Amino acid sequence: MAKVQDPLYYSQLECPVCKTVNEYANIKNGAYTESGRDTDFCPTGRVWQNPAYQKFDPLLFFMGTCKKCYYTHELDNDFKNWQKDSSFKAYRLKTIQEKHLADYLNDNGLVKFLGGHLDENRYPTESAIIKFILGIFDEKCLERPSKLNIGRYFIRIGWLFRTNDLTAVNSSEGAGGFLVRHAETLIGMIKSFGEGRNKLDSLGKELTRDFDIALGQLPSTSDLKNSIKEYLERTTKSLDMAVKEIGELSQALINARQSISSDSTGGDGFGFFEFKTFAEFLQQAKLKWEEIPLNEKDALVRARDYYKQAYESGEKVTTGIGQLQAAYLIAELSRRIGDHSTASEYFNIVIRGGREFVHGKKGDSSSIAFAKKLLEMAMDQARKSMKEKEEVAV
Repeated sequence: MAKVQDPLYYSQLECPVCKTVNEYANIKNGAYTESGRDTDFCPTGRVWQNPAYQKFDPLLFFMGTCKKCYYTHELDNDFKNWQKDSSFKAYRLKTIQEKHLADYLNDNGLVKFLGGHLDENRYPTESAIIKFILGIFDEKCLERPSKLNIGRYFIRIGWLFRTNDLTAVNSSEGAGGFLVRHAETLIGMIKSFGEGRNKLDSLGKELTRDFDIALGQLPSTSDLKNSIKEYLERTTKSLDMAVKEIGELSQALINARQSISSDSTGGDGFGFFEFKTFAEFLQQAKLKWEEIPLNEKDALVRARDYYKQAYESGEKVTTGIGQLQAAYLIAELSRRIGDHSTASEYFNIVIRGGREFVHGKKGDSSSIAFAKKLLEMAMDQARKSMKEKEEVAV
């Protein structure tokens, strides 16, 4: 009987943030097969050559996460060779270190909360989603984050929800769902207060500057300046206190939801670490960072938006076949989330561009074949989107 081979090989890499040497698992070529791809390129029918790995989605090994500080990056050649990349070390490394470590050192921050709930053996799919979220967070630590990379990571989160039978997370589902809805409203208020706080700081600086420029140091203006300064300081303290109280209230609502959910199911056990479900874990994470997707649709909405930003700016989207593929994904993701107007706009872009590409034979044979496939899919999905739009209107 032939020996079943290990489908993984391992590589060691120093973390650019904390200098810990990590051993990362990489998938060997031919380790698994797929029976096909969905219309947004999501793999279907995955079968590992080694049956012991069947519970693992290959996307679990897509991102590399530091075991110590949880810094996460796609396991691509750029990451594996970061120590040889002078541009990365000169212009991007310091910003990543500062922003990642600032959150990591915050005991109530996002990084420790997510990283502390990684367990690839017990919760492989959940861990894969967490690693992608960490990767998105670290990408956004850059001064110029790649919108294309963020879109690629979000679409894969959507695939993980879809293909691994994770229960769709909806904040209004189940007993006490209204509590989470209100908690999410409070999170939006915290963001608004934060924006107001920044505007207030700017206003204070502008007032001080304008006083000095317009009135100089006249004795008659001194008391007025001090009075305004005191008002601004009191208002700032009030805003900070309001943010703190609102945060505590939203946390109390989430805690109450968890308690109600546990009572309503008649059990005391938790389905994901200390949480009743992975859904509740994600809801808790969303209190710390609004980018957290709660379900497949959430992830696809964000993927569509970031792909669209990348396409419109031309950032990392290669001309020709790269533009066609990005436009197709924007269209198909828009269709899946119910935005049929945007879907129609971008399907038409693919159809026009695909015909020009194929008839002009602007690429090699494999690129032309792929362009033909995209053109065919775009026409099929455009008709499907039109039909779905009509059905909704009825």
